Amino acid sequence: MSGEVALARWSAHELAKRIGGSLEGDAHAQLVAVTTDSRRSREGAAFFALDGAHFRGGDFVPVAFGAGCSVVVVPRDWSGDVPAGRAAIRHPDPLAALTSFASGVRREWTCPVVAVTGSVGKTTVKEMTAHALAGTWDVLRSPGNYNTIIGLSETILNLEHEPSCAVLEVGASAPFEIARLAEIVRPRVASVTNVSAAHLEGFHDLEGVAREKIALLEAVEANGTRFVDGDDSLVARVVRERGLVVKRVGFGGDNDWVASDVRLTVSGTTFRVNGAEGGELVVPGAHQVKNALFAVANASALGVPPDVALDRLRTFRGVPGRLSVIEAGRMVVVDDTYNANPTSVRAALDWFAQLAPPASGGRKAVVLGDMLELGPGAAALHACVGEWVAALAPDLAVFVGEQSRAAFEEGTRRLGDRHRFRHVLDSESAARVVAEWIRPGDAVLVKGSRGMRMERVVRALTSGGTPHAL
Repeated sequence: MSGEVALARWSAHELAKRIGGSLEGDAHAQLVAVTTDSRRSREGAAFFALDGAHFRGGDFVPVAFGAGCSVVVVPRDWSGDVPAGRAAIRHPDPLAALTSFASGVRREWTCPVVAVTGSVGKTTVKEMTAHALAGTWDVLRSPGNYNTIIGLSETILNLEHEPSCAVLEVGASAPFEIARLAEIVRPRVASVTNVSAAHLEGFHDLEGVAREKIALLEAVEANGTRFVDGDDSLVARVVRERGLVVKRVGFGGDNDWVASDVRLTVSGTTFRVNGAEGGELVVPGAHQVKNALFAVANASALGVPPDVALDRLRTFRGVPGRLSVIEAGRMVVVDDTYNANPTSVRAALDWFAQLAPPASGGRKAVVLGDMLELGPGAAALHACVGEWVAALAPDLAVFVGEQSRAAFEEGTRRLGDRHRFRHVLDSESAARVVAEWIRPGDAVLVKGSRGMRMERVVRALTSGGTPHAL
Protein backbone atom coordinates (compact mmCIF):
# COMPACT_ATOMS: atom_id res chain seq x y z
CA MET A 1 0.00 0.00 0.00
CA SER A 2 2.97 2.26 0.63
CA GLY A 3 3.21 5.07 -1.90
CA GLU A 4 0.24 3.81 -3.94
CA VAL A 5 -2.79 5.86 -2.86
CA ALA A 6 -3.32 9.59 -3.40
CA LEU A 7 -2.94 11.82 -0.36
CA ALA A 8 -3.05 15.33 -1.89
CA ARG A 9 -3.80 17.13 1.35
CA TRP A 10 -0.58 18.70 2.60
CA SER A 11 2.18 20.97 1.46
CA ALA A 12 5.79 20.77 2.59
CA HIS A 13 5.13 23.72 4.89
CA GLU A 14 2.18 21.95 6.51
CA LEU A 15 4.15 18.73 6.94
CA ALA A 16 7.06 20.57 8.54
CA LYS A 17 4.66 22.23 10.96
CA ARG A 18 2.99 18.93 11.85
CA ILE A 19 6.22 17.09 12.61
CA GLY A 20 8.20 20.03 14.03
CA GLY A 21 10.90 19.95 11.35
CA SER A 22 13.10 22.58 9.72
CA LEU A 23 12.09 23.28 6.12
CA GLU A 24 14.43 23.91 3.21
CA GLY A 25 13.39 24.46 -0.40
CA ASP A 26 9.90 25.00 -1.81
CA ALA A 27 7.37 25.35 1.01
CA HIS A 28 4.53 24.87 -1.47
CA ALA A 29 5.68 21.45 -2.74
CA GLN A 30 2.66 19.14 -2.58
CA LEU A 31 2.45 15.64 -1.08
CA VAL A 32 0.48 12.92 -2.85
CA ALA A 33 1.91 9.86 -1.02
CA VAL A 34 4.21 8.75 1.79
CA THR A 35 6.92 6.12 1.53
CA THR A 36 9.96 4.90 3.46
CA ASP A 37 11.35 2.88 0.55
CA SER A 38 13.13 4.82 -2.20
CA ARG A 39 12.36 1.96 -4.59
CA ARG A 40 8.65 2.77 -4.24
CA SER A 41 9.13 6.49 -4.64
CA ARG A 42 7.06 8.26 -7.26
CA GLU A 43 6.04 11.68 -8.44
CA GLY A 44 4.83 13.83 -5.55
CA ALA A 45 5.69 11.36 -2.76
CA ALA A 46 7.17 12.31 0.60
CA PHE A 47 10.18 10.10 1.33
CA PHE A 48 11.02 9.55 5.01
CA ALA A 49 14.73 8.67 5.11
CA LEU A 50 14.83 6.03 7.85
CA ASP A 51 18.06 4.34 8.87
CA GLY A 52 18.27 0.55 8.79
CA ALA A 53 20.56 -1.92 10.49
CA HIS A 54 23.06 -1.75 7.64
CA PHE A 55 22.28 1.50 5.80
CA ARG A 56 21.53 5.17 6.27
CA GLY A 57 18.26 6.42 4.83
CA GLY A 58 19.79 9.74 3.83
CA ASP A 59 21.96 7.94 1.27
CA PHE A 60 18.83 7.18 -0.77
CA VAL A 61 17.57 10.76 -1.01
CA PRO A 62 19.03 11.27 -4.51
CA VAL A 63 17.18 8.15 -5.67
CA ALA A 64 13.96 9.45 -4.13
CA PHE A 65 14.30 12.89 -5.73
CA GLY A 66 15.21 11.23 -9.02
CA ALA A 67 12.01 9.17 -8.90
CA GLY A 68 9.96 12.36 -8.48
CA CYS A 69 9.57 12.74 -4.71
CA SER A 70 8.49 16.28 -3.88
CA VAL A 71 9.56 16.19 -0.21
CA VAL A 72 12.12 14.29 1.82
CA VAL A 73 12.31 14.06 5.61
CA VAL A 74 15.94 13.66 6.60
CA PRO A 75 18.14 13.67 9.71
CA ARG A 76 19.55 16.99 10.81
CA ASP A 77 23.05 16.05 9.70
CA TRP A 78 22.00 15.21 6.15
CA SER A 79 24.01 16.95 3.47
CA GLY A 80 22.73 17.17 -0.07
CA ASP A 81 21.09 19.33 -2.67
CA VAL A 82 17.37 20.08 -2.88
CA PRO A 83 16.18 20.37 -6.51
CA ALA A 84 14.10 23.34 -7.56
CA GLY A 85 10.42 22.93 -6.68
CA ARG A 86 11.20 20.27 -4.06
CA ALA A 87 11.68 20.44 -0.29
CA ALA A 88 13.70 18.81 2.46
CA ILE A 89 12.59 18.77 6.09
CA ARG A 90 15.26 18.18 8.70
CA HIS A 91 14.22 16.33 11.83
CA PRO A 92 16.25 14.77 14.68
CA ASP A 93 14.43 11.46 14.21
CA PRO A 94 12.65 10.79 10.86
CA LEU A 95 10.93 7.69 12.30
CA ALA A 96 9.48 9.74 15.16
CA ALA A 97 8.43 12.31 12.56
CA LEU A 98 6.59 9.62 10.58
CA THR A 99 4.76 8.29 13.62
CA SER A 100 3.90 11.80 14.81
CA PHE A 101 2.45 12.57 11.39
CA ALA A 102 0.39 9.35 11.38
CA SER A 103 -0.79 9.85 14.95
CA GLY A 104 -1.96 13.38 14.16
CA VAL A 105 -3.92 12.22 11.13
CA ARG A 106 -5.47 9.37 13.13
CA ARG A 107 -6.64 11.86 15.79
CA GLU A 108 -8.55 13.72 13.08
CA TRP A 109 -10.54 10.61 12.17
CA THR A 110 -14.04 10.24 13.55
CA CYS A 111 -14.44 6.63 12.42
CA PRO A 112 -14.12 3.66 14.81
CA VAL A 113 -10.92 1.63 14.78
CA VAL A 114 -10.64 -2.05 15.66
CA ALA A 115 -7.12 -3.14 16.64
CA VAL A 116 -5.98 -6.76 16.90
CA THR A 117 -2.83 -8.18 18.47
CA GLY A 118 -1.71 -11.54 19.83
CA SER A 119 1.05 -14.11 19.50
CA VAL A 120 -0.89 -16.26 17.05
CA GLY A 121 -3.84 -15.59 14.77
CA LYS A 122 -3.84 -11.79 14.71
CA THR A 123 -3.62 -11.54 10.92
CA THR A 124 -6.45 -14.04 10.46
CA VAL A 125 -8.61 -12.32 13.11
CA LYS A 126 -7.95 -8.97 11.42
CA GLU A 127 -8.96 -10.36 8.04
CA MET A 128 -12.01 -12.17 9.45
CA THR A 129 -13.13 -9.05 11.32
CA ALA A 130 -12.84 -6.91 8.19
CA HIS A 131 -14.76 -9.55 6.24
CA ALA A 132 -17.52 -9.71 8.86
CA LEU A 133 -17.85 -5.91 8.88
CA ALA A 134 -17.64 -5.39 5.11
CA GLY A 135 -21.32 -5.91 4.45
CA THR A 136 -22.21 -3.08 6.84
CA TRP A 137 -19.19 -0.75 6.83
CA ASP A 138 -16.78 0.69 4.28
CA VAL A 139 -13.77 -1.01 5.87
CA LEU A 140 -10.08 -0.17 5.71
CA ARG A 141 -7.86 -3.02 6.87
CA SER A 142 -4.10 -2.88 7.16
CA PRO A 143 -2.67 -4.79 4.20
CA GLY A 144 -0.83 -8.07 4.72
CA ASN A 145 1.06 -7.99 7.98
CA TYR A 146 1.58 -4.21 8.04
CA ASN A 147 1.57 -4.34 11.82
CA THR A 148 4.74 -2.39 12.62
CA ILE A 149 5.19 1.28 13.42
CA ILE A 150 6.27 1.94 9.84
CA GLY A 151 3.60 -0.23 8.22
CA LEU A 152 0.71 1.16 10.26
CA SER A 153 1.90 4.74 9.80
CA GLU A 154 2.03 4.31 6.03
CA THR A 155 -1.37 2.59 6.04
CA ILE A 156 -2.96 5.57 7.79
CA LEU A 157 -1.17 8.23 5.77
CA ASN A 158 -1.63 6.72 2.32
CA LEU A 159 -5.40 7.17 2.31
CA GLU A 160 -7.18 9.63 0.09
CA HIS A 161 -10.23 9.73 2.35
CA GLU A 162 -11.04 8.76 5.91
CA PRO A 163 -12.68 5.30 6.00
CA SER A 164 -15.95 4.66 7.78
CA CYS A 165 -14.24 1.92 9.81
CA ALA A 166 -10.68 0.61 10.15
CA VAL A 167 -9.40 -2.79 11.23
CA LEU A 168 -5.69 -2.68 12.03
CA GLU A 169 -3.21 -5.34 13.07
CA VAL A 170 -0.67 -4.49 15.78
CA GLY A 171 2.52 -6.50 16.32
CA ALA A 172 5.72 -6.23 18.32
CA SER A 173 9.06 -7.96 18.68
CA ALA A 174 10.54 -5.75 21.40
CA PRO A 175 9.24 -4.17 24.64
CA PHE A 176 7.06 -1.05 24.49
CA GLU A 177 6.34 -1.31 20.74
CA ILE A 178 2.66 -2.06 21.34
CA ALA A 179 2.32 1.01 23.53
CA ARG A 180 3.84 3.19 20.80
CA LEU A 181 1.57 1.66 18.18
CA ALA A 182 -1.46 2.05 20.41
CA GLU A 183 -0.80 5.80 20.60
CA ILE A 184 -1.12 5.90 16.82
CA VAL A 185 -4.06 3.52 16.45
CA ARG A 186 -6.23 4.75 19.36
CA PRO A 187 -8.74 1.87 19.06
CA ARG A 188 -12.39 1.88 20.02
CA VAL A 189 -12.33 -1.94 19.99
CA ALA A 190 -9.25 -4.02 20.78
CA SER A 191 -8.60 -7.76 20.87
CA VAL A 192 -5.73 -9.78 22.31
CA THR A 193 -6.12 -13.14 20.59
CA ASN A 194 -3.68 -15.04 22.82
CA VAL A 195 -0.25 -15.04 24.44
CA SER A 196 2.25 -17.76 23.54
CA ALA A 197 5.94 -18.38 22.96
CA ALA A 198 6.56 -15.93 20.12
CA HIS A 199 9.30 -13.28 20.01
CA LEU A 200 10.59 -14.48 23.37
CA GLU A 201 14.00 -13.22 22.29
CA GLY A 202 12.68 -9.69 22.85
CA PHE A 203 10.44 -10.34 25.87
CA HIS A 204 12.34 -13.09 27.75
CA ASP A 205 9.25 -14.93 29.02
CA LEU A 206 5.50 -15.29 28.56
CA GLU A 207 4.84 -12.77 31.31
CA GLY A 208 6.71 -10.18 29.25
CA VAL A 209 4.72 -11.09 26.14
CA ALA A 210 1.45 -10.75 28.06
CA ARG A 211 2.34 -7.34 29.48
CA GLU A 212 3.29 -6.14 26.00
CA LYS A 213 0.04 -7.31 24.38
CA ILE A 214 -2.17 -5.94 27.15
CA ALA A 215 -0.76 -2.45 26.48
CA LEU A 216 -3.09 -2.30 23.48
CA LEU A 217 -6.12 -2.73 25.73
CA GLU A 218 -5.00 0.17 27.92
CA ALA A 219 -5.20 2.51 24.91
CA VAL A 220 -8.86 1.78 24.12
CA GLU A 221 -11.07 4.88 23.86
CA ALA A 222 -13.45 5.74 26.67
CA ASN A 223 -16.56 3.56 26.43
CA GLY A 224 -14.68 1.25 24.08
CA THR A 225 -14.60 -2.55 24.19
CA ARG A 226 -11.77 -4.96 25.02
CA PHE A 227 -11.70 -8.64 24.11
CA VAL A 228 -9.21 -11.22 25.38
CA ASP A 229 -8.67 -14.96 25.15
CA GLY A 230 -10.76 -16.12 28.07
CA ASP A 231 -9.14 -19.57 28.04
CA ASP A 232 -5.71 -18.11 28.81
CA SER A 233 -5.09 -17.91 32.57
CA LEU A 234 -1.98 -15.73 32.17
CA VAL A 235 -3.90 -13.11 30.20
CA ALA A 236 -6.69 -13.20 32.78
CA ARG A 237 -4.21 -12.57 35.60
CA VAL A 238 -2.44 -9.69 33.86
CA VAL A 239 -5.77 -8.09 32.99
CA ARG A 240 -6.89 -8.31 36.63
CA GLU A 241 -3.61 -6.78 37.79
CA ARG A 242 -4.10 -3.87 35.41
CA GLY A 243 -7.71 -3.38 36.52
CA LEU A 244 -9.08 -3.59 32.97
CA VAL A 245 -12.71 -4.36 32.15
CA VAL A 246 -12.73 -6.95 29.36
CA LYS A 247 -14.99 -9.37 27.51
CA ARG A 248 -13.67 -12.93 27.34
CA VAL A 249 -13.70 -15.03 24.18
CA GLY A 250 -13.11 -18.77 24.03
CA PHE A 251 -14.32 -22.33 24.36
CA GLY A 252 -14.86 -22.36 28.13
CA GLY A 253 -18.45 -22.04 29.22
CA ASP A 254 -17.74 -19.10 31.56
CA ASN A 255 -16.61 -16.81 28.72
CA ASP A 256 -18.72 -13.90 27.48
CA TRP A 257 -18.42 -15.19 23.91
CA VAL A 258 -18.41 -18.99 23.71
CA ALA A 259 -17.82 -21.31 20.77
CA SER A 260 -19.23 -24.81 21.19
CA ASP A 261 -20.28 -27.89 19.23
CA VAL A 262 -17.18 -27.63 17.03
CA ARG A 263 -17.36 -30.24 14.28
CA LEU A 264 -14.93 -30.91 11.45
CA THR A 265 -16.66 -31.63 8.16
CA VAL A 266 -15.52 -32.47 4.64
CA SER A 267 -16.04 -28.85 3.63
CA GLY A 268 -14.62 -27.15 6.75
CA THR A 269 -15.74 -26.60 10.33
CA THR A 270 -19.11 -25.92 11.96
CA PHE A 271 -19.73 -24.47 15.42
CA ARG A 272 -22.21 -22.56 17.54
CA VAL A 273 -21.84 -19.14 19.19
CA ASN A 274 -23.21 -18.70 22.69
CA GLY A 275 -25.23 -21.87 22.27
CA ALA A 276 -27.46 -20.36 19.62
CA GLU A 277 -26.17 -18.95 16.33
CA GLY A 278 -24.62 -21.50 13.98
CA GLY A 279 -21.43 -20.78 12.07
CA GLU A 280 -19.52 -22.51 9.30
CA LEU A 281 -15.98 -21.95 8.03
CA VAL A 282 -14.42 -23.27 4.85
CA VAL A 283 -10.91 -22.49 6.11
CA PRO A 284 -9.43 -25.64 7.66
CA GLY A 285 -8.60 -26.15 11.32
CA ALA A 286 -10.61 -26.19 14.52
CA HIS A 287 -8.31 -23.46 15.86
CA GLN A 288 -9.86 -21.11 13.29
CA VAL A 289 -13.11 -21.22 15.26
CA LYS A 290 -11.69 -19.06 18.02
CA ASN A 291 -10.38 -16.63 15.38
CA ALA A 292 -13.89 -16.45 13.95
CA LEU A 293 -15.35 -15.96 17.43
CA PHE A 294 -13.07 -12.93 17.95
CA ALA A 295 -14.22 -11.57 14.59
CA VAL A 296 -17.89 -11.97 15.52
CA ALA A 297 -17.27 -10.27 18.87
CA ASN A 298 -15.36 -7.39 17.23
CA ALA A 299 -18.11 -6.90 14.66
CA SER A 300 -20.79 -7.00 17.35
CA ALA A 301 -19.02 -4.18 19.20
CA LEU A 302 -19.61 -2.06 16.09
CA GLY A 303 -23.26 -2.98 15.80
CA VAL A 304 -23.17 -5.98 13.46
CA PRO A 305 -25.43 -8.78 14.82
CA PRO A 306 -23.75 -12.17 15.33
CA ASP A 307 -25.93 -13.92 12.76
CA VAL A 308 -24.98 -11.35 10.13
CA ALA A 309 -21.27 -11.63 10.95
CA LEU A 310 -21.42 -15.43 10.87
CA ASP A 311 -23.18 -15.38 7.53
CA ARG A 312 -20.40 -13.19 6.14
CA LEU A 313 -17.73 -15.53 7.51
CA ARG A 314 -19.16 -18.45 5.54
CA THR A 315 -17.49 -16.90 2.49
CA PHE A 316 -14.14 -16.15 4.16
CA ARG A 317 -11.40 -17.89 2.17
CA GLY A 318 -8.43 -17.49 4.47
CA VAL A 319 -5.04 -15.79 4.47
CA PRO A 320 -2.49 -17.00 1.89
CA GLY A 321 0.17 -19.08 3.57
CA ARG A 322 -2.10 -20.01 6.48
CA LEU A 323 -3.11 -23.66 6.01
CA SER A 324 -3.72 -22.98 2.31
CA VAL A 325 -4.45 -26.34 0.69
CA ILE A 326 -3.02 -26.69 -2.83
CA GLU A 327 -3.80 -29.56 -5.19
CA ALA A 328 -0.89 -30.35 -7.49
CA GLY A 329 -0.85 -33.44 -9.69
CA ARG A 330 -2.96 -35.63 -7.39
CA MET A 331 -0.88 -34.49 -4.45
CA VAL A 332 -1.89 -32.11 -1.68
CA VAL A 333 0.53 -29.49 -0.37
CA VAL A 334 -0.52 -27.53 2.72
CA ASP A 335 1.11 -24.09 2.67
CA ASP A 336 1.39 -22.83 6.25
CA THR A 337 4.55 -20.82 5.65
CA TYR A 338 3.23 -17.42 6.78
CA ASN A 339 5.03 -17.77 10.12
CA ALA A 340 5.62 -20.18 12.98
CA ASN A 341 5.82 -20.43 16.75
CA PRO A 342 5.15 -23.38 19.06
CA THR A 343 1.41 -22.71 19.37
CA SER A 344 0.80 -22.40 15.63
CA VAL A 345 3.00 -25.42 14.87
CA ARG A 346 1.05 -27.56 17.34
CA ALA A 347 -2.26 -26.40 15.84
CA ALA A 348 -1.08 -27.16 12.31
CA LEU A 349 0.15 -30.63 13.29
CA ASP A 350 -3.10 -31.41 15.12
CA TRP A 351 -5.08 -30.42 12.04
CA PHE A 352 -2.77 -32.30 9.66
CA ALA A 353 -3.16 -35.44 11.77
CA GLN A 354 -6.85 -35.48 10.84
CA LEU A 355 -6.29 -34.83 7.13
CA ALA A 356 -6.60 -37.90 4.94
CA PRO A 357 -4.19 -38.15 1.98
CA PRO A 358 -5.89 -37.57 -1.38
CA ALA A 359 -5.61 -41.22 -2.43
CA SER A 360 -5.89 -44.61 -0.79
CA GLY A 361 -2.41 -45.63 0.29
CA GLY A 362 -1.19 -42.06 0.15
CA ARG A 363 1.55 -41.00 2.55
CA LYS A 364 2.02 -37.91 4.73
CA ALA A 365 5.05 -35.72 5.21
CA VAL A 366 5.82 -32.64 7.30
CA VAL A 367 8.50 -30.08 6.47
CA LEU A 368 9.19 -27.77 9.41
CA GLY A 369 11.59 -24.84 9.47
CA ASP A 370 13.11 -23.07 12.46
CA MET A 371 10.85 -21.07 14.75
CA LEU A 372 12.85 -17.86 15.08
CA GLU A 373 13.12 -15.27 17.87
CA LEU A 374 12.36 -17.67 20.72
CA GLY A 375 15.29 -16.63 22.90
CA PRO A 376 17.21 -18.87 25.34
CA GLY A 377 14.45 -21.48 25.44
CA ALA A 378 14.56 -22.12 21.69
CA ALA A 379 16.23 -25.54 21.93
CA ALA A 380 13.67 -26.86 24.42
CA LEU A 381 10.76 -25.51 22.37
CA HIS A 382 12.12 -27.10 19.19
CA ALA A 383 12.52 -30.37 21.07
CA CYS A 384 8.81 -30.17 21.87
CA VAL A 385 8.13 -29.96 18.14
CA GLY A 386 10.15 -33.14 17.65
CA GLU A 387 8.02 -34.84 20.30
CA TRP A 388 4.79 -33.72 18.57
CA VAL A 389 6.02 -34.91 15.17
CA ALA A 390 6.99 -38.27 16.62
CA ALA A 391 3.45 -38.63 18.00
CA LEU A 392 2.08 -37.86 14.54
CA ALA A 393 4.48 -40.46 13.05
CA PRO A 394 4.44 -39.16 9.47
CA ASP A 395 5.99 -41.17 6.65
CA LEU A 396 8.59 -38.42 6.26
CA ALA A 397 9.62 -35.47 8.43
CA VAL A 398 12.15 -32.91 7.23
CA PHE A 399 13.48 -30.46 9.83
CA VAL A 400 15.03 -27.32 8.37
CA GLY A 401 17.58 -25.02 9.99
CA GLU A 402 20.12 -24.99 12.81
CA GLN A 403 17.56 -24.69 15.60
CA SER A 404 15.44 -27.51 14.18
CA ARG A 405 18.28 -29.93 14.84
CA ALA A 406 16.85 -30.22 18.38
CA ALA A 407 13.47 -31.20 16.92
CA PHE A 408 15.11 -33.75 14.63
CA GLU A 409 17.09 -35.34 17.48
CA GLU A 410 14.11 -35.48 19.86
CA GLY A 411 11.81 -36.82 17.17
CA THR A 412 14.15 -39.61 16.12
CA ARG A 413 14.81 -40.51 19.76
CA ARG A 414 11.11 -40.86 20.50
CA LEU A 415 10.06 -42.56 17.28
CA GLY A 416 13.12 -44.80 17.11
CA ASP A 417 13.15 -44.69 13.30
CA ARG A 418 15.81 -42.37 11.87
CA HIS A 419 14.90 -43.34 8.29
CA ARG A 420 11.69 -41.31 8.48
CA PHE A 421 13.37 -38.12 9.69
CA ARG A 422 15.84 -35.86 7.89
CA HIS A 423 17.65 -32.71 8.92
CA VAL A 424 18.82 -30.08 6.42
CA LEU A 425 20.05 -26.53 6.82
CA ASP A 426 17.95 -24.60 4.30
CA SER A 427 14.66 -24.64 2.42
CA GLU A 428 16.30 -25.37 -0.96
CA SER A 429 17.75 -28.61 0.43
CA ALA A 430 14.39 -29.47 1.98
CA ALA A 431 12.66 -28.93 -1.36
CA ARG A 432 15.04 -31.39 -3.05
CA VAL A 433 14.50 -34.05 -0.38
CA VAL A 434 10.71 -33.86 -0.56
CA ALA A 435 10.60 -33.57 -4.37
CA GLU A 436 12.54 -36.85 -4.65
CA TRP A 437 10.25 -38.55 -2.10
CA ILE A 438 6.75 -37.39 -3.01
CA ARG A 439 4.43 -39.24 -5.37
CA PRO A 440 0.77 -38.91 -6.46
CA GLY A 441 -1.65 -39.47 -3.60
CA ASP A 442 0.62 -37.98 -0.92
CA ALA A 443 0.01 -34.98 1.38
CA VAL A 444 2.70 -32.59 2.67
CA LEU A 445 2.52 -29.90 5.35
CA VAL A 446 5.10 -27.09 5.04
CA LYS A 447 5.61 -24.59 7.88
CA GLY A 448 8.29 -22.33 9.37
CA SER A 449 9.16 -18.78 10.36
CA ARG A 450 9.24 -16.17 7.63
CA GLY A 451 13.01 -15.89 7.78
CA MET A 452 13.33 -19.57 6.77
CA ARG A 453 11.68 -18.91 3.38
CA MET A 454 9.75 -22.18 3.49
CA GLU A 455 7.54 -20.97 0.63
CA ARG A 456 10.38 -22.18 -1.63
CA VAL A 457 9.44 -25.74 -0.70
CA VAL A 458 5.80 -25.06 -1.59
CA ARG A 459 6.73 -23.55 -4.95
CA ALA A 460 8.99 -26.48 -5.78
CA LEU A 461 6.21 -28.97 -5.07
CA THR A 462 3.21 -27.22 -6.57
CA SER A 463 4.33 -25.60 -9.82
CA GLY A 464 0.93 -24.30 -10.82
CA GLY A 465 -1.33 -26.06 -8.34
CA THR A 466 -4.54 -24.32 -7.30
CA PRO A 467 -5.17 -23.26 -3.67
CA HIS A 468 -8.53 -24.17 -2.19
CA ALA A 469 -10.22 -24.85 1.10
CA LEU A 470 -11.05 -28.38 2.16
